Amino acid sequence: MTRMERLQPLERLAKQLGCQWPNIEATKTLALRRREELLSALSTPPPVDSEDRSVVAFGSIAREEATEDSDLDWALLVDGQADPQHLQITQEIAQRFADLGLKEPGPTGVFGHMAFSHEIIHNIGGESDTNRNLTQRILLLLESVSVSQKREAYDRVITGVLHRYLLEDAGLSHAGAQGNLPRFLLNDIARFWRTMAVDFANKQRERAGRGWGIRNAKLRFSRKLIFASGLLVCYRCVLDPPQGPPEDTGSGYANAILDQLKECVRFTPLDNVADAVLKYGVSSEVAKKLLGCYDQFLGVLRDPGKRKELDNLTPNDAASSVTFQEVRQNSHEFQDALNVLFFDHEQIGKLTREYGVF
Repeated sequence: MTRMERLQPLERLAKQLGCQWPNIEATKTLALRRREELLSALSTPPPVDSEDRSVVAFGSIAREEATEDSDLDWALLVDGQADPQHLQITQEIAQRFADLGLKEPGPTGVFGHMAFSHEIIHNIGGESDTNRNLTQRILLLLESVSVSQKREAYDRVITGVLHRYLLEDAGLSHAGAQGNLPRFLLNDIARFWRTMAVDFANKQRERAGRGWGIRNAKLRFSRKLIFASGLLVCYRCVLDPPQGPPEDTGSGYANAILDQLKECVRFTPLDNVADAVLKYGVSSEVAKKLLGCYDQFLGVLRDPGKRKELDNLTPNDAASSVTFQEVRQNSHEFQDALNVLFFDHEQIGKLTREYGVF
């Protein structure tokens, strides 16, 4: 393997295009430093992780897009027998993170608590699949990283979630399935994106407009990027299908897809997009526009004054906010680039029209 091949997709793309994205690089550097701080805080005795539990970080730290004002979204992921001490362990984790001076998770209650593998794996769809469970499950796949010394539980749950999606997908379990798309997984990713959009409107009502500006900006960029990344993860099973064993009856191909998906979800959303650009012949102009717009968005979040303005912005004040209008215009260009990638690209566009819309 060459030195170039050892680089992550986003780094390879930057070198290939001769581009620099200073805000993407700065937020990645900070995110990796935050991970080291979390790992160090959790390594102090008594241990808070084991083979049956892992501490998982979500959000900007997992996406490698951290700013000084980022929340720390985390959960104690339990994959084992229920233990009365789990609550005490969760409280201990919260205290250790508070001692680092990092911002606590938001008020929704999705993060900063325990998450249980049984609910995440088995409650897909139906009345028991709450917004919290859906959020934890999809973000576990598309936006998470273990910050524990022991990560066995984290790896097992990711494998279990993906296996559940593939197990009940009839299109992947029969002879001749090679090249089929994991529809069950794609539909749940699409459902999560629509849920985020609906919840945005609900939060605006519940919080009387407080925090509207920053949530609006994130919906236009980082939330949308998660969806785009999830689509590309699913599309890869068709665009770059793994090879099942000779004379495969279906199960071998499903296992090959499982291994491929496990590899894909290790990437950040930006790396998944960059990987698609590198592999599928996406034009340099589209790639530069897509990543350049996202870099500008992170630049706004890194600017304390602009971020504070967005934090305090209500819908009634949006038209007079120079910062919000900057974000809005940039988001239109970002969307234009996504439109070209997902609708105009011959192969990706065909999959979007076939599976991503209907």
